[in-house]
Amino acid sequence: MRVAVCAATYRRPEGLGRLLNAMAALELPGEFQVEACAVIVDNSCGGEARARVEAFQPRLAWPLHYVSEPRRGITFARNAALEKATALNCDFVAFVDDDEVPAPDWLTALLVAQRRSGAAAVLGAVHPVYPEGTPGWLIAGRFFETHRYADGAEVDDAHTANVLIDLRRLADLGLRFDHRYALTGGEDTMLFRDLLDAGERIVYAAGAVVYETVPASRTRLGWLLRRWYRTGNIEAALFLRGRRRGSWRRPANLLRGLLRVGAGGVLFLANLAVLGFGRKHRIVRPLYTLCRGCGILTSTLGWNYSEYREVHGG
Repeated sequence: MRVAVCAATYRRPEGLGRLLNAMAALELPGEFQVEACAVIVDNSCGGEARARVEAFQPRLAWPLHYVSEPRRGITFARNAALEKATALNCDFVAFVDDDEVPAPDWLTALLVAQRRSGAAAVLGAVHPVYPEGTPGWLIAGRFFETHRYADGAEVDDAHTANVLIDLRRLADLGLRFDHRYALTGGEDTMLFRDLLDAGERIVYAAGAVVYETVPASRTRLGWLLRRWYRTGNIEAALFLRGRRRGSWRRPANLLRGLLRVGAGGVLFLANLAVLGFGRKHRIVRPLYTLCRGCGILTSTLGWNYSEYREVHGG
């Protein structure tokens, strides 16, 4: 079994340094044979990560490959990682982000879960690491925590922040990340939905943990509102490309968006009236529904938020 640990990077030298150090500490499973390599895709037009990656190569026990992908956008970088892993004759790719640090047994947990389940993809857990001075309401609201499931449970969604993918099944299905979402994000949601629609399975590995460093620029209400708005954009796109397509889907999407805006607004005002400003995380939570509804409405009308034009944690 051959696996490539892949990460896209864009002007995050400190984060990339932490990730490379964590890669050097990764353990491989002892119960079956695994050949591992690492692929770092630099999405900057100037090849800014090359020197750091090449200098680190002697410190890694397995091959470390640098790939330059100057076309701006997360889909270009992640597809470049898939292409490199394919050229290296890998069976699986394990995606992690350049602002994350995987636990030493992370890769082992993903591979063991895949071997037991035979699933096309295995999703792991992402635990946030907050910077000093993070507002207490933001931590109490658990807004940066991903949903957790029972170990081995089948799930209906996944993301590339922590996932193992069967590369050969992707190739058989002709699946790649959709460049229409290069700067908006949501490309991973689309790919995994296509994987599920093709009859494949995604399982959860509770022991496959990565730690995401939350930059200070994201510990603000404004960033949360924009992220929630963007998730509405993606939800709208998913609905419009559903299996039973038809002209009815667009007005239905508008109705869904309006209902969410209304429900979120009413809950926000009700919480504000009852709780005042004493529990800010409770006040803020209904804004998720409101912002997501706004995102559904604008995406249905043809406008989407390009979240990845801005770099956080650089």
